[in-house]
Amino acid sequence: MKYRLVAIDLDDSLLNDDLSISQENLEAVRCTIEKGVKVTIATGRMFKSALPYVQQLGINVPVITYQGALVVNALSRDVLLHCPVPLDLSREIVKESKKNNIHLQVYIDDEYYFEEHNKYSDLYFKVSGIPGKAVGSLDDFLVKEPTKLIMIDEPENILKWMEYYREKFSGKLQVTISKAHYLEFTNIEATKGNAVKYLAEMYGIKPEEVIAIGDSFNDIPMLTYAGLGVAMGNAPEIVKSHADYVTYSNNENGVAYVLEKFVLGGRDTF
Repeated sequence: MKYRLVAIDLDDSLLNDDLSISQENLEAVRCTIEKGVKVTIATGRMFKSALPYVQQLGINVPVITYQGALVVNALSRDVLLHCPVPLDLSREIVKESKKNNIHLQVYIDDEYYFEEHNKYSDLYFKVSGIPGKAVGSLDDFLVKEPTKLIMIDEPENILKWMEYYREKFSGKLQVTISKAHYLEFTNIEATKGNAVKYLAEMYGIKPEEVIAIGDSFNDIPMLTYAGLGVAMGNAPEIVKSHADYVTYSNNENGVAYVLEKFVLGGRDTF
């Protein structure tokens, strides 16, 4: 099988726990690009948060950000696809977060906003490297459709909230977990799977010519779309159950192993 497009998640997949790209992963991605295979990043991160990694890897095709809600040309920064959350639903999420006392962040024009600084906004900043802005009441602030919204809470609570909000917004919004503390809300059409499909069709690439690599619930749509859906070794079992192949963990160069095995024809062991 000749693979022509590879979509790779960032956090807990391509990135080590220290949020860096290992030399092995870096070399494997660059060699894959040199071979003529298109490599993109498919992340829940903001574009500006993903950009340093995109530049480090030398990616020159559109990248998938915000769970697929925003696809941006990596070189020109032109927006190719944007699927924001409708304003009425966004305001409903704001009300829900206040009612349940959950920290909420809204993302507009590649910036993010929240009501006040707290341990959860600090946690997000530590991972993303991008500072947010405290704006007071989100009810008053939110007058434009956001690209996405995130509730941040303790992992055991996030699992509970995912079930609650998936039922509440069934057929209206995508509700998914990207990291253990993050519950993300996007447009009903905004998934990594739909965004990978958009790119594949743009380049005339068939699903069976696509590899998708990820670790979390938000990666499941692209794992099931791709001809080869790969779950990281550190992925939850439910994510692995949707994959065609399970690689090593993010701290064991799992991405490099996949690229070597299925694209570069190199080492079978690491």
